[in-house]
Amino acid sequence: MYKRMLGETIYRLRKEKGLSQEELGKLVGITNKAVSKWETYEANPDITLLPLLAQSLGVTCDELLTDIKAEKDDPKPKELVILGHAGMVIESTEEYEFVSDKKTKKGLPYLHIHIGKQIHTINAKARGVIAIGNNAKGIISIGLFSIGLVSLGLFSIGLLALGIAAIGLVSIGVFAFGGLAIGSIAAGAVSIGAIAIGFVSYGAVSIGYYANTLSNGHALGKHIFIH
Repeated sequence: MYKRMLGETIYRLRKEKGLSQEELGKLVGITNKAVSKWETYEANPDITLLPLLAQSLGVTCDELLTDIKAEKDDPKPKELVILGHAGMVIESTEEYEFVSDKKTKKGLPYLHIHIGKQIHTINAKARGVIAIGNNAKGIISIGLFSIGLVSLGLFSIGLLALGIAAIGLVSIGVFAFGGLAIGSIAAGAVSIGAIAIGFVSYGAVSIGYYANTLSNGHALGKHIFIH
């Protein structure tokens, strides 16, 4: 009875997702013949495959095994005020998004927050005068990947950029590139770092027209200063 019910559930969910047996097999890492055996009640999936199978079919393991759809909260927009901006917010277990009601003449919200924690939401985009999110772009931007006049993130680009990898007129980061660059590896007109490359450079390894380094460091340039 259990084998028959599970096979019918897999068949129904596969059809709802618009997947062929071969496509489902590739998602789970098995052959289409194995999927066919499940759906014709000849065999059951290995227990170690259930989490991946459930994910591929867009359900939980409990839903897959019981064929009872779990009740989920339907995230409904609600009004909220953040940083002085009123707007609509949607919250779920997977992502959070807030968009301010007030917008610029070009339709850009003054504040947009969009953060996702799941793989399919990792590129959650935030676009606004102030943008906060996985992928943020704005006058002031904060995120994993951020672009803006003032930019803070793991990877950031802007006039003032701070991050692990930072590119900007003024940049601070592990890898920093810009007019003024400060980082473990820094390249710019003025650069400070463990490895510094620039017109004026200061670091353990320093390369530049004016190269400054410590007494036990290495400097290469037209004018070398040892401290």
